[in-house]
Amino acid sequence: MRIVIIGAGQVGSFLARNLSKEHDVVMIEKDKDTLDKIKDTHDVLLIHGDGDNPSILKEAKLGKADILLAVSGDDKANIMASFLGNSLGVSRIILRVRDTDYLDYPSILNRPDIHVVNPSEIISEKMKALISSPFAWRTETFAMGRIQMYKLRVEEETPICEKKLAELGPAKSWIFVALSRNGNITIPTGDTKLEAGDYIFALGIPSVLDKLMQLVGIEEEKVESAIVVGGGKVGRNTALALTDMGVSVKLIESNQERARAAAEELPSVIVFSGDASDTKVLKEAGVESIDYFIALTGDDENNVLSALLAKSLGAKRTTVLFTKPDYIDVIEKIGVDRAVSVRLSVANEILSLLHIGGVAHVALVEEGKAEILEYEISESSKIIGVPFGDAKFPKGSIVGIVVRDDEVIVPRGDFTPRVNDRLIIFALPEALKKVEKLLG
Repeated sequence: MRIVIIGAGQVGSFLARNLSKEHDVVMIEKDKDTLDKIKDTHDVLLIHGDGDNPSILKEAKLGKADILLAVSGDDKANIMASFLGNSLGVSRIILRVRDTDYLDYPSILNRPDIHVVNPSEIISEKMKALISSPFAWRTETFAMGRIQMYKLRVEEETPICEKKLAELGPAKSWIFVALSRNGNITIPTGDTKLEAGDYIFALGIPSVLDKLMQLVGIEEEKVESAIVVGGGKVGRNTALALTDMGVSVKLIESNQERARAAAEELPSVIVFSGDASDTKVLKEAGVESIDYFIALTGDDENNVLSALLAKSLGAKRTTVLFTKPDYIDVIEKIGVDRAVSVRLSVANEILSLLHIGGVAHVALVEEGKAEILEYEISESSKIIGVPFGDAKFPKGSIVGIVVRDDEVIVPRGDFTPRVNDRLIIFALPEALKKVEKLLG
């Protein structure tokens, strides 16, 4: 496939690096310094220029593209490029729009070949999911909500600590598909012994969540109160989502004008004007008795600092938003409970919308250290009628769950796939190409 990407920022460059492994990628970026930074790390054709310039799009041969990803930081340029791509017959267009005011005009953006992605809505949904499952470090949904993925931490003195997976009994409704230890991800076996500080990735049915929590030794506490830091669109959307869930919310914003606007927009939220890294401001907001502290500003360092301070003052759980890819391992080690990557969240949404090669949903794990694929078996698949034990799935991959009609199955070696089965597969980077080739 030929894919044109407009914008070489964090989201665009991340998508380009992943998609260029299997497709021809052209990237357009107006900032020369940004292009110079990625020219030696990305196997793509780079074009310097404005993404909404017809002559630049002509140079990129947009009319011959199968997919257009307009993901620059300029909403107007993204929208214009999408319209031009649509007029040239590009069959799949994904448009990133940050300013939600544009969403008030569906007649402009509501076109069958254009999918609109709004980062603030995506992040707000991620935050809502984490609040709904406060025991999880990350959540992801597959098979139209029927399958859930949880990233869970192994704590000392819990039932699974220092036990081999084989000792936990056969997988029925849940299966542990991956293990993260010291930043390294592996596919576990029955002989894998879980250690304190490990993170495990579980796939299964949400309706039997209680059994998983008992196995891991989790005691869920209902979230009744939260502090949200950041009065931007992400912070306001998250605060609104939490109040809709019945959570008592307070919001801290350092900019007085933005704080005033948030207070007017969110009458059910108590808004404080001040710096969340200031102990006095946090105490005034009642951080000592808060269930959840969520830092959602555009400043990674300030988010982490305010979260650590809130934790030291008594906040039960903390979550931060971050943009820098190198932060994920550091954040988990220094005491912040949860971390949500902006670019990973947006990239996951975009990759899932592409539906390339029969893949219905993609979840990138730990900044691309692994992937979870939801794949629908078609008539052209090479594994139809072949038991999994004979299908030769590559090392570094595992089929965790199969959804067949109304049935959810944790497959064994003798399981034989059929057309329309949905496979949820966890794969490390070195196994991805082999998995995709095997699935056809």
